[in-house]
Amino acid sequence: MSTLNVLRYTALGLGVVAGVKNDWSLQSEAKHKQKSEEQAKQLKLVEEAKTEYAKLHSKGSAVASTAQFDLEDPNMDFGAAIEGAVAALQ
Repeated sequence: MSTLNVLRYTALGLGVVAGVKNDWSLQSEAKHKQKSEEQAKQLKLVEEAKTEYAKLHSKGSAVASTAQFDLEDPNMDFGAAIEGAVAALQ
């Protein structure tokens, strides 16, 4: 009877140890997954901020609109055309 009790408690102890180890590995995996999701979310926000910044501070739109001008147009703004040409050189 004592051999049976030793085997029974040994199996119980091994089961508890295996359960604790499994729990630790699952918790570690969940923390890692949460951290990577948070990092991906932050990277997405950074990319969105970069695109918005590029939209707000784009120099190309002002240069492109003044790059094509007609000298024969009576309503042409020469000051804007000259400023656009200077901006295109920089």
